[in-house]
Amino acid sequence: MTRDKQLAIGALALVLFGGLAVKQMKDDAKLGSKDAQEASLPKLESAEGAEKLTVTNGEKGEFVLEKKGDAWEVVKPVAAKANGQNVKLALDNLKELKIREQISSNPDAELLKGYELDAGKGVRVVVEKGGKVVVDATFGKSGGRGQLMTVAGTPGVFAATGFSNFLFARDTKGWRDVEIAKFEEAKASGIHYVLGDRKLDFTLDGAAWSGTENGKAIDRFDAEKVKDAVRSLQTLNADDFADGKADADVGLDKPAGSLQIDLKEGAPIKLAIGGETPSKGRWVKREGAGVATALPSYAVDWLVPDTSKFQKAAPAPAK
Repeated sequence: MTRDKQLAIGALALVLFGGLAVKQMKDDAKLGSKDAQEASLPKLESAEGAEKLTVTNGEKGEFVLEKKGDAWEVVKPVAAKANGQNVKLALDNLKELKIREQISSNPDAELLKGYELDAGKGVRVVVEKGGKVVVDATFGKSGGRGQLMTVAGTPGVFAATGFSNFLFARDTKGWRDVEIAKFEEAKASGIHYVLGDRKLDFTLDGAAWSGTENGKAIDRFDAEKVKDAVRSLQTLNADDFADGKADADVGLDKPAGSLQIDLKEGAPIKLAIGGETPSKGRWVKREGAGVATALPSYAVDWLVPDTSKFQKAAPAPAK
């Protein structure tokens, strides 16, 4: 390569580098220096003491939760007791949120859509306390630069860290209290089934369980199996809710059976047992509950047991 060519290539590279440098300077001027950027980044108020949480999650719709007394309740799309722990986890997560930088100062609709910050994809979180909105932010894509987000009242797209999308991207069931029944194993004192023409009764007398079927002692009765049943039934959580369904739709107009769990203290737990769910679970309705709930298939084993589940294996025939 001749010296003239080398000089020409060097001059061209200098021009290109100079052009890029000028462009970067212009971009930096638009966004300001790093220190200036950090100073101008929006600051979210604390969600401590929140009284209302609204999450609008694209196609899943809007979920509104309000604190009433010491407990959270779902008020939209259904009226129900809320899962207080899930609400707490979501609000606590906002404390971890740190806005690090501005990505765009004046995003258009196309850019917002590309970042999944539009109404169809974005997760909008609004927190209120004392009748005042303290957080109003929308969260979109997450990638190498962090969690992309916008803040109401502040133009631009920002990158943040600390946000856990899954805590807010719940469906209705995820925001509801799923507990059907819960008790301590040591507090159970009796289990009573009515299953068609079979009536199974198990009673704790001191430290020993006894069992009868239709008033007669169960042959080869195995008290350890009653303990298995107690352990299985001590925590029952809903897999679904029968909102908008009539009792006839879930087999509770003519229940297939009933279950009563006696406790050493407090009122017994009483469940009406309905039909099967599409996933081979069972619809149940606790006495006093406003809506029927579905138990998942793995929880049904001790809900409608055969008598044989409480029996020891039959001895092998003599040879």
